[in-house]
Amino acid sequence: MNKKNIQAVYTTMLSVICVGLILFTNACKRDYTEPPLTEPIYSGPGANITIGALKEKYANIVDPKVIEEDLIIKAFVTGNDISGNIYKQLYIQDETAAINIGVDQNSVYSSFRAGQEVYVNLKGLSMVKYGGELQIGFSGTNANRISWLVFQEHVLRNKWSDAANLTPLEVDLSKLDASMVNKLVIIKNVRFNNGGINAFAGGTATVSEVVKDANAKTLDVRNSNFSTFAKEILPKGNGTLVGILGRYNGGWQLFLRDKTDVIDFDGTDAGTTPTDPETGGTLFSETFGNGTYPSGNRPKIADFTDFDMKAPVTYTEESNSADIRTATGISASVWLPANKDITLKIAGIQTANKTDLTLSYQLVPNIYNIGEATNLNAMKVKVNGTTYTIPSTPVAITSTDDRNKYYTVSIPNITPAATSTVEFIMTGADNAFGFRLDNIKIVSATGGSASDNTIIVTK
Repeated sequence: MNKKNIQAVYTTMLSVICVGLILFTNACKRDYTEPPLTEPIYSGPGANITIGALKEKYANIVDPKVIEEDLIIKAFVTGNDISGNIYKQLYIQDETAAINIGVDQNSVYSSFRAGQEVYVNLKGLSMVKYGGELQIGFSGTNANRISWLVFQEHVLRNKWSDAANLTPLEVDLSKLDASMVNKLVIIKNVRFNNGGINAFAGGTATVSEVVKDANAKTLDVRNSNFSTFAKEILPKGNGTLVGILGRYNGGWQLFLRDKTDVIDFDGTDAGTTPTDPETGGTLFSETFGNGTYPSGNRPKIADFTDFDMKAPVTYTEESNSADIRTATGISASVWLPANKDITLKIAGIQTANKTDLTLSYQLVPNIYNIGEATNLNAMKVKVNGTTYTIPSTPVAITSTDDRNKYYTVSIPNITPAATSTVEFIMTGADNAFGFRLDNIKIVSATGGSASDNTIIVTK
């Protein structure tokens, strides 16, 4: 066979091989069909208690209480961690009330979407009080959160999530009450004090941004620096907010679930009518972080980095005696140990051109045993060089219900300054048991002057 014939045979063989490969490939092709999703169907016992009845049943607990009865609630998910603004919490609601569940897991939203119907088997879980409000958790774990494995055994889905289950309750800021705690709400015709100026959470911690309505009633909107919208600028003008209405030691807060909860802000500048004064709102708010510090980690003031308010605000405590810590039933706070001379100094608070300033803070006396007693006036307060003496307010333990009680002190008409400095002064001789200091605020009046200079202490 000559060279020309050999080449022809070789070419023919290659063609046959190629055609065979093509036919083989086509023969092996299969259309891919995704496996069908199975709708979750709950088949366990029916609900036998409502959220409202559950909260009433455990209203008086102080320490975490393990639920020993076979209690089951049916509810709908209203809030989850889809944007990162709600952290390791799931909010659920039925026709009577709402409550949140602590869960030690991220991306819970991927399984428990808003509108999802759930059945919660409560036996073995715990009722917990945090910031004065009841939660469902798991006693003895980090922040009383339920592990993901246990959570999935106790919280079971039923059917697909349905947006029809998510009708928010329209609320008026002047008419908030206990029945609304942790509910999904809608608040219309409000504006951010710092709209068009601040980011939702521009720093490195969760912050509060204040909104006010047409009647100058205000509400703190809590924004996490880990949320997907943290660095976006607050909208200008009037608009509508949807979110979870929380309450922390008596102070109302709104938690946005994601950016879609911020609706139709019109971009207009603030008005100057008596019902919308430029001077109103919260100028300073400090909660001392979220309290999720590892066991044994009690940072001193100089080492703490989770303050709500950042530069130019500074925090100093020269004796190096105070630290930040949590305790059962108490949120993160400054611990002021017994028999120590301590001055916590907060400087650089921006109060220029603001009027009718009121300072408020909360104290928890560290008395525990029946018969122990102290006085809230053990703490003195100095603002911009003026010292304020708190009225004599004896507190004592007469029953276990008296433990870990928050007392709020409000000082109206504090001395104004362009940049304010507040000092909390504790003398060791007056402090036999220790105190916890928390939730410090400076607010500017939203219309009119304070009626007098009376310092008010409330429980």
